[in-house]
Amino acid sequence: MEKLKICIMGLGNIGLSVAVYTRRYFPSTSGYDINEQAVAKALNNGIKASTFPERADVYVVCVNTYYRNGTPDMTAIDSCCRMISALNSEALVCFESTLAVGTARKMALKYGLRYVAVCPHRWWEEDQQNHGVRQLRVLGAFDEEGMQKAEKFYNKLKIPLHQVSSLEVAEATKIAENAHRYVEIAFVEELKLIAYKNGLDFDEWREAINTKWNVNLLEARDGIGKECLPKDTAFLASLSTEAELLRGAIKTNENYIQHFSKQSKPYYEQPSLLHLTKKHSPQR
Repeated sequence: MEKLKICIMGLGNIGLSVAVYTRRYFPSTSGYDINEQAVAKALNNGIKASTFPERADVYVVCVNTYYRNGTPDMTAIDSCCRMISALNSEALVCFESTLAVGTARKMALKYGLRYVAVCPHRWWEEDQQNHGVRQLRVLGAFDEEGMQKAEKFYNKLKIPLHQVSSLEVAEATKIAENAHRYVEIAFVEELKLIAYKNGLDFDEWREAINTKWNVNLLEARDGIGKECLPKDTAFLASLSTEAELLRGAIKTNENYIQHFSKQSKPYYEQPSLLHLTKKHSPQR
């Protein structure tokens, strides 16, 4: 068991799971969240938690990020980094939140954070046994010293790693993973729209298509909702004006929801994400 003090910033579903898991290996694990209910839930799960973060040797940032007003919103990330800088700028800062590409480097330089790494979570609520905190992760760091510290920390947690050359590759990997899933689902949604307009039995059609050895079409359900997939697809599309496939998938999902879903609109507030342009790309 290690004596390092670890602070988990953000105690939502993911952050709380990270805190509970981390405490097995680092007893001096604490948690921070601005939400008093999240703090109370962490306390009930045996985690020392507060609405004020403690000074620590390692900060694991698990706060939510958003896509708002046509651009990635990293406000919560900025707030965490400002507090970390005031508490211990020499601490290892591990971002497990989904970040717009360029965010971690920007935060490191803005707040003078010495050791910064990006190790995005792949946590899945529906199967935490196989896809919980402990699973293969991508790891990128600000520099070699940061990489060594982050690798040592995650090795203590027994989390397998795939190292990449930069913070930006790690950030981009996370959003591309979820955008890939988004496109997969949107393709099936488009097939269902085509079937509807041409009098085809979609379920029969999908079953027939899936008999091919290298095809495995997903189900078409109620549209792509919740938060992660739409947000991360928007993050990725905002990096380039040429992301036409992603914009097409977004439009397909919006059309599908209008035709088939009981939802009145996707999770995001604005009616469409199709206005995405390169000007919304995060600053490097």
